[in-house]
Amino acid sequence: MDKEDYILHVKPCVGCGYCCMKTLCGAARRLYPGARRCPQLTWIEQENRYKCGLMMIAGPVGQGYRKELYAGAGCSSSLNSWRQDVQKRDEEIQAKSNPLDPIFQIFIRELGRGFITGDAVSLSVIAMEKPLGEHGYSKVEIKTIQGTILHFFRQQRSSFMDGFMG
Repeated sequence: MDKEDYILHVKPCVGCGYCCMKTLCGAARRLYPGARRCPQLTWIEQENRYKCGLMMIAGPVGQGYRKELYAGAGCSSSLNSWRQDVQKRDEEIQAKSNPLDPIFQIFIRELGRGFITGDAVSLSVIAMEKPLGEHGYSKVEIKTIQGTILHFFRQQRSSFMDGFMG
């Protein structure tokens, strides 16, 4: 193989949303812990594309995000099929970043501090899937709710508990 075979061919970003929907960037993980989809990913109808709300912030704060997120550097996932079919992908983006009521968040945090096994909490969260579906939540929303609950629980859990029955 030639050296040319190892060069990554970067193309301009077309705003298909693929990268942001598949993996949260470092900024989104810091700002929205537990989110499965970044709430900053915004569909711009007039332009028929997605844009990052963090990159659209004016001034030094926005400039910092644009630098961190390599604005203008292009797309390194140039073989993904979404590039040729840019559209609003509702089923992938319906989940909210934090669908839990603040009081429930406090409860989950306190539960994480208690002497309860992670297995018991995980099994309870898994059991929520059917009732949530019966209340009209989509599969994406259910996974977001489950992930958020487990995130809040683990965030407050003492490392001492890690070795105790889950």
